[in-house]
Amino acid sequence: MKLVTLFSCLLAVCSSAALGNSNRADFTIAFHDIETDLKIITTSVMPEEYLPVKTTAGALAPQGELRKTETGWEWQAPAHPGHYSVSFQQAGQEILLRVFVLTPFLNGEQEALQGFTIGSYQKELFRGLPTYSAPRGFINLTDDLAGVQVSPSFSINQFVSKQKPGHDDATYLLVLPAMLIKLETLLEAANERGWRAPTLYVMSGFRTPFYNRAIGNNTTTSRHLYGGAADVWIDGDEDGLMDDLNGDGRIDRQDAFTLAGLAESLAAKGGRDWPPGGIGIYDSTPAHGPFVHIDSRGYRARW
Repeated sequence: MKLVTLFSCLLAVCSSAALGNSNRADFTIAFHDIETDLKIITTSVMPEEYLPVKTTAGALAPQGELRKTETGWEWQAPAHPGHYSVSFQQAGQEILLRVFVLTPFLNGEQEALQGFTIGSYQKELFRGLPTYSAPRGFINLTDDLAGVQVSPSFSINQFVSKQKPGHDDATYLLVLPAMLIKLETLLEAANERGWRAPTLYVMSGFRTPFYNRAIGNNTTTSRHLYGGAADVWIDGDEDGLMDDLNGDGRIDRQDAFTLAGLAESLAAKGGRDWPPGGIGIYDSTPAHGPFVHIDSRGYRARW
């Protein structure tokens, strides 16, 4: 079916509505087993793959093929990997779904893409969970995409693997929507508590298996390998370190405990804005300050 554009409000009105102060809309979209009201969210699919989206909103897709379904919409990705978008509108508000069509990758047969070393993923599913399936492809991060927002408060370049030098010509990564939802929810709660910051500082986001081993991490199940984890801290004063969250005049592990405590309160509340996952607390080293690990592994983990 050809491109479908059917919605209840004019595009210009919807686009201006998305410029409001709130990062959340009054309706939701659901895809890939998650549901969100964030005004910007990101997911990824393989070339020509279908993406069903459950929603009551109208939709517009400048590229790819879009059709109406009983529960919402179904979008078929173009054959060419790249960055695309589907806009959902209702009552003058918009949710922008950014969709990255992945560059295919054959685990066990390929070790790199365009000279960017990836390595290999384990073939056996950890705990039998499909979220630990080897990625079928990766986002090709071109210069034009470096500043693209993947959620209201985060840009894609915050999650890039740090495996340099030698990887300046091509960069590939993954960013999972469930993790972004958790980071946005944590940031909102931090700001409400008075820890003001426009985003969370992401010390480490995506890691390839190659890079993970290169930094001495021998685990094959780290959620960083799948684009579903981030090591973060609050840095409202932009000095490159965790802020003094507990007000004791020092920047140390106790500040990581304080931030993790906020994350734990969100986990206890549960719901669509906090998919199950891990919370880890880390102390300072000569290379970095204290931080908190957040992931969306699908089950509870604490350390």
